[in-house]
Amino acid sequence: MTGAEGTAAAPADVSPGHLVRMALRTVRAEPARVLLPALVVFALDAWADTGFTELSTDHLHLESLAAVAVLAFSTLGLTFYSGLLEQLVGAVERDLPPPPVRQVLRSLPLARLLLADGLVWAVTSVASVALVIPGLVVSTLCVLVGPLIATEGASIRDAMRTSARLVAPHFLLALCLITFPLAVENEVVTAVKLAVSHENVGVVFASHLALGLTFGVLLGLVEVSLAEVLLHGAQGPRKHVRSALPAPTTEPAHPSPGQTEGAHHGRDHSRHGDAGPGDHAPAG
Repeated sequence: MTGAEGTAAAPADVSPGHLVRMALRTVRAEPARVLLPALVVFALDAWADTGFTELSTDHLHLESLAAVAVLAFSTLGLTFYSGLLEQLVGAVERDLPPPPVRQVLRSLPLARLLLADGLVWAVTSVASVALVIPGLVVSTLCVLVGPLIATEGASIRDAMRTSARLVAPHFLLALCLITFPLAVENEVVTAVKLAVSHENVGVVFASHLALGLTFGVLLGLVEVSLAEVLLHGAQGPRKHVRSALPAPTTEPAHPSPGQTEGAHHGRDHSRHGDAGPGDHAPAG
């Protein structure tokens, strides 16, 4: 993104409706890139959580090591998926071609993102030791750490500082749209584990997968949409495209026979919201 695009004159719209519309716009524009990786990533995450818990309880050896490996791949998958969503939302909002999955995988600083996730988790855990509220505050203020590292190349320290500065004026919005729903998801998953018997691993896996897909995709898209708005002032792709189009020229009221055939090509402009001369009904 150029500097001119990143400093939009209009104030950024951070309303819940705008963020949800951005999220849905990305799903409609790139359903395969959003949903197919999510199915793989959250299935792996559900199995890692379910299998790791069950195998650790049974005190197995090789199986437990395999579960730890799955847990590690799951963590990498979740980090990759967050970066993928960030680039997809940015491409859709800027009306650019979406990046290939391989390109996203090569460009993401996975090691720095994993280290940042671990640091945010540690700080949140320490803040939650005394009371729950400080932990919620820290996790909310840090919601932009991942996007800042993935798309802006920020260091972990700068990302945490910048995230807190940008989110603070919109704290309640981020708390209600991102932090609280994630907390609800975790509580529901824990409640299912406690309610279902130890042998019904399939039920726990299915519920975890369903919740992961529902909450993970929607909240992930809302989170990166918030990042796109606060970092780049995203207002929707078509606004910038329309403003860049040349003003339509006035066609003669009665075209000559040589011009009649060419007039039909005016329909091509309707893709940008501008009807061509071939779209107008005859005047008489």
